[in-house]
Amino acid sequence: MKMLTETIVSICDLAEAEGRLLKHKVVQTISVGLLLLIAAAMLLAALALLITSLYHLLANWMPPSAVFLILSLFSLLLAGGILWTAIRLNRKP
Repeated sequence: MKMLTETIVSICDLAEAEGRLLKHKVVQTISVGLLLLIAAAMLLAALALLITSLYHLLANWMPPSAVFLILSLFSLLLAGGILWTAIRLNRKP
């Protein structure tokens, strides 16, 4: 009977330790996810400001249609590069 009691107590201790570890990992994962979300929003704002500044820079020398064409190609290349990086990072070795 003592052995059964010790087994039950050790199983409960193990479950408690696993619960604490799970809680720690969940908090850590959510923290990393929120930081990634903030970083993505800041990157999007920075890219918008970069494209706006390029527009104002190029608008002095070219007609608006050429400026829009150049900036759309630049944005397309930038989006393709980000997509390529995301696919490459997501690929399992």
